[in-house]
Amino acid sequence: MVRPINRPIIHHLREISCTALASVILMSGAIAQQAMATPSPSAGTHTTAATTTGQPKQHQASEQRPTVPALPADIPTAIEPDENGIVGLMPQPNDDLGIGHLRPADLDSLAGNNWRNSPLLNARWLRGTALPIYAAPEGDPWGWLVNGWLLSDGHDPLAIGRDAAFSMVQVNRGLYTFPVLELRDDGWFEFQYTPAGSAWAHVSHLNLGANTLVVEAWEDYLPAVDRVEFRRLGVSQPVRSAPSASASLQALVGPNSLIEPLEVADDWLRVRVVQPANGCTPLPGSGSAEGWVRWRDDTETPLVWVAVDDCL
Repeated sequence: MVRPINRPIIHHLREISCTALASVILMSGAIAQQAMATPSPSAGTHTTAATTTGQPKQHQASEQRPTVPALPADIPTAIEPDENGIVGLMPQPNDDLGIGHLRPADLDSLAGNNWRNSPLLNARWLRGTALPIYAAPEGDPWGWLVNGWLLSDGHDPLAIGRDAAFSMVQVNRGLYTFPVLELRDDGWFEFQYTPAGSAWAHVSHLNLGANTLVVEAWEDYLPAVDRVEFRRLGVSQPVRSAPSASASLQALVGPNSLIEPLEVADDWLRVRVVQPANGCTPLPGSGSAEGWVRWRDDTETPLVWVAVDDCL
């Protein structure tokens, strides 16, 4: 993936033309006036956000935060992004998934059997998002993600998924999110949001819209999902007795397996494996084993991904 993004990319985003779904949400007029402290200091060490079960903790940025930039003068009525223009949902084995993702903080409406009616469903949460974006940390803001639109001074608003193709990944049966490529100690993070590139934002700006957002590391998200699968299909993977490449071999995970994540320890994921299985269903004669598999490699690239089909 190409990571740098600059204002001229706005000219290359008009790739998809479909009918927008119009609805109403009122963004608080206080956003434009809300002030924080002075711009953040120079870069720190790259890191990821800590989380707890159920609700991620916000990244602890430095005391100095970037001010909230003024909103564009005319903000379009909120719309639901057109899903025909959301690409990259099922990442390919070589796709860069970064260190985590940008998602809504409160996912309660996606739990249970009524998840299809969630106001967050898939990319719908973007209609309640307000996030200023930057070409580089500590630089001048060049746009906003607001009400399901990409706004930039001097350019026409672009409807997400209709006028502009966006890149997201599907992280469960009803949620699309943005991969986060880097998260710095001072709160600046880089996220992938179009096929052409990425942008920067700051964690102190994640609560400006109706939907509060959070940056969550993959190692904190994976133990909470129902199932995972290896990104490179057709290759059997070792299950070991401990989170170490030198630990004894417990089993080999084949491609037709049901893999339930249990806990993460650094680069290792403890799993319960049932095989053979057809999707969510164990096949006759199947057996189970527990142990540890490597969930990311030495470059911190995830080796597993969420199995997003509905097993309920």
